[in-house]
Amino acid sequence: MGIGIGEADYAGQIVEGEDGELVLREKQGAKLELGDLVVVDNERVKYICMVSKLEYGSLIHSDRILTSSGSMLEGVNPRLEFPDKDLRIFRQVHVKPLLEVSSEGGKQLARAPRSIPEFMSKARAATAQDFSFLEAPRTSVFIGNIRSGSKTLPVEFSMDGERLLSHHVLVSAQTGRGKSNLVKVLLWEAMRHGRFGVLVMDVHNEYFGTPASPGLKDHPDASRALVFYSRSPPPGQQLLKINLKSIDPEDLMGVVEFSTAQEETLETLRRQHGSGWASALLAIDEEDDAYKKSKGTIRALKRKVCNIFNLRETGAGYECADGVFDLGGMGEETINDMARALEEGKVVLIDGSSISDDTGLVIASAALRKVFDRYDYYKSSGILGEKAQVAVVLEEAPRLLSGAYGDNVFSRIAREGRKFRIGLIAITQLASVIPREILANIGTKVIMGNEMALERKAIAESAAQDLADFDRIIAGLEVGEAIVSSIFSKFPVPVKVPKFEDLAARGGKEGARPLNAPQKRYF
Repeated sequence: MGIGIGEADYAGQIVEGEDGELVLREKQGAKLELGDLVVVDNERVKYICMVSKLEYGSLIHSDRILTSSGSMLEGVNPRLEFPDKDLRIFRQVHVKPLLEVSSEGGKQLARAPRSIPEFMSKARAATAQDFSFLEAPRTSVFIGNIRSGSKTLPVEFSMDGERLLSHHVLVSAQTGRGKSNLVKVLLWEAMRHGRFGVLVMDVHNEYFGTPASPGLKDHPDASRALVFYSRSPPPGQQLLKINLKSIDPEDLMGVVEFSTAQEETLETLRRQHGSGWASALLAIDEEDDAYKKSKGTIRALKRKVCNIFNLRETGAGYECADGVFDLGGMGEETINDMARALEEGKVVLIDGSSISDDTGLVIASAALRKVFDRYDYYKSSGILGEKAQVAVVLEEAPRLLSGAYGDNVFSRIAREGRKFRIGLIAITQLASVIPREILANIGTKVIMGNEMALERKAIAESAAQDLADFDRIIAGLEVGEAIVSSIFSKFPVPVKVPKFEDLAARGGKEGARPLNAPQKRYF
């Protein structure tokens, strides 16, 4: 299965190893680096491997090396040195076998390695041709180009959007390594299909875009695949105005910390007043004899509710200081409209730049609760498979998935959302805080640069492939570089994610497809 290369193209030769790790003697001048992809060609099979460790090798006794080094360093005998091409001194390159690719019936089949190459086989640098076995998924969501060390190959790596979003995604990295850029690329790709509804709290106003910087508003299908809610919406977008009757006490649970007494009070108010629970709470006279025993609970609960919804008391009653929430008759359909847009396969952005994080999460929780109600009905009716795959981008994944404030709609999605076609795109620096059972339930992990050993360990232990030898590789990943470990991939894929600005500048050649349109599979 060789590709007709000459001796000058080889990078090394296998001199020892086992099924989990091979050791190459590096050819002088090859200059392999951590993360490089190399290929070992045998007669009917080739092995794709990744460089995981580099070390020096020498056939010269260490005493002589130390003596010669001292002589040269101290200038005692500067003429005593080793020849430039002394074959007794070399580099040993440890490589991790990733894939075994065989050719059967004119078709290439890839699988996890079940054997090892022939002893003394030669290794070469991987090329684009070595990944011709990759198939374009049915609903292709482009993530990045396959990367060999610091070199980017002209090979696009895409995943099936249905599988990707339904089985959850974790994006893990330290600040400044490209998490937000990656999510924007994923959203841009989702909008091409018109069959993926994704809810995003745009906290820093970085997803929609501005006149000075590109965003999802610049997508060719933005008019039919994007909805933006804001206090000051641009032309064609939606006003963020929500009636408090649309918010259920359930939407606050797990987002805001409540005492047991406060939770019981909220449940009583909901049971007695239904959607008017908030107005009923604000109308309570704490000095009334009926509430004297629970005056402290009522007062604290009022304060929390007012803080969440930015309510202030006036002579005429309570009003929302920022105008987002309404206690009267405005904004009654906003939450329903958000849920409907998600069901229609649209990306729904909520401008969170002028509201608190907790407020935004409560809004997202309310919209997702509506989606759950709709999709639960569709599931029982046997038509769920016809509906758009829905997902939510969760910036505060550890806090909301750790159960710190109790269960919420987000942890419910993590545990059972797959049954209802609702998934998570969880973004975090601290994967170790997320419960192990939830981490294990996330099908695709996009691992970007992280210098914290504890976080690298948590990710590696829950990855779909064995990443035990990838620790130093992950620690050294540069901005935009990632390793994708997925239950839907045969190997951990090193990728380079493009800059969103470059992707937006190229525009889109494919428009969105109707939800139920047949999609051809390309090979």
